[in-house]
Amino acid sequence: MNKPVVVYTDASVDPQMGIGALAVLGLVQVKGGGRFSAVLSLPVGDSTLAEILAVNLALELVYLLLGPGTQVTLFCDNESVVDHLQNGKRNGRQDLNRALESVARFKALLKPSFRYKPRRSTPEMRWVDNKAREELGRTRKGGSIHSGASKLALAG
Repeated sequence: MNKPVVVYTDASVDPQMGIGALAVLGLVQVKGGGRFSAVLSLPVGDSTLAEILAVNLALELVYLLLGPGTQVTLFCDNESVVDHLQNGKRNGRQDLNRALESVARFKALLKPSFRYKPRRSTPEMRWVDNKAREELGRTRKGGSIHSGASKLALAG
């Protein structure tokens, strides 16, 4: 049986520079279950797309680390994105629709639920907000666009 996990995501974007940073924090919900986190900077034009890409990154990590069928409760601070994810809502934007299609593939492999949680409303939401901002700041200052993971630890 797979361990349930709660995941927090956030994204920060500089639309003028066309860059964004994503942050993910996952907490496995069993005694001694562990946690995982990741940051990723990438070229992206707006916050809606960046937030959906953060969700996709989170689901990919859950799938890779905990396997198919894992129950995931995912929190995002963008109500519009949560609506897209819950209802499969699409619009005319190809980039956004491609990202939503990728999320849909992971939705079929996992057991996710998507919930809105206000920005910086909990220590976990503050953590992902801070990490996304830090990564965006590093990238703005000329740091390369990259990915990184920290504290990747899961108890058996």
